[in-house]
Amino acid sequence: MKKKIIIGVIVLVCVSMGFIIFKPASFSKQVDKVTNDTDSYRMVGDMEVNSNNEYKTYEIISEWQRIDDKEYFKVTMTDKGVNQQQIILKNDEGVFVITPSLNQVFKFKGEWPNNSPKPYLLQSLLQIVADEKSVVTKEGDDYLVEAVATYPSAENIVRQVVRFNKDIKPVSLSAYTNENNCELSMNFNEVEYNNKFDEGYFDMPKEVSNSITSSYLQDYDLPLYPLAVFDSKLTNSTVSSIDGVDQHVMEFSGDREFTVTQNLKSPNEQLVIEEIDEQLIESLGMIGYYNENKLTVVNANVETTVYSADLSVQEMLSVVQSMQVAVMK
Repeated sequence: MKKKIIIGVIVLVCVSMGFIIFKPASFSKQVDKVTNDTDSYRMVGDMEVNSNNEYKTYEIISEWQRIDDKEYFKVTMTDKGVNQQQIILKNDEGVFVITPSLNQVFKFKGEWPNNSPKPYLLQSLLQIVADEKSVVTKEGDDYLVEAVATYPSAENIVRQVVRFNKDIKPVSLSAYTNENNCELSMNFNEVEYNNKFDEGYFDMPKEVSNSITSSYLQDYDLPLYPLAVFDSKLTNSTVSSIDGVDQHVMEFSGDREFTVTQNLKSPNEQLVIEEIDEQLIESLGMIGYYNENKLTVVNANVETTVYSADLSVQEMLSVVQSMQVAVMK
């Protein structure tokens, strides 16, 4: 009898605070229904990422369709800081990264987007729910799911909380460090299930149009110097001309040695499709490709490559990301 009274008091307190902890089975059943009954979706939202203590904001449109046993993805990312739009497209022909401002397409092989969690994809959010260690609570009409976070490109993020509404549509995701600092947030403004896409919607376009004006850097803006240097020091900086394009080379020496090259890219007059044998790396808004000890990223109209046998992929990404906030002359 005493045990029942204690349980009753706990439930009463939780309800009075606006949330209750409930058995995951009831929520999981609703999630299973959404998973089984959904053959397409379109989600629009804003993602904010802490990049070396500077928050970057992206508008992201995620679209997906399942036809028989095949899946098709289209993710449109707009970096609001530099007004650059990039599109990741997956169809029967492969994985494509489209940069309209440069009239450029990179074609990849690989397992994207299944190679790592994506906070803007419904599949990744439902995987958080499926985690046996996730904790589900009800707050008003919404459901909160808290779980361990595993983002290979952001190892400092250890915990995440996803909010779903009563229709099991994602409302937001927040991801935190051990110090409880929010390093990543994703807020969904529009979510539609089982919407209709035109035939060929996920095909590779024959031409791309740049609907926004990108912020371009000029020759005099380079080189950009990284803040994240891992106790190494810049020991050599040179400029060489390759096919009329200036390439800046910076060598960093120390316990963690690496070399950085940078050059400007001009828009192509006609659509250029380049096949890349390297691994597609998508790091919370930054898109690049990696092979062994080399990481290349195109951001705005700057192509940056980091070479290192000492740095991990995540550390190489940190080097590139820190360049976006440090122009040291």
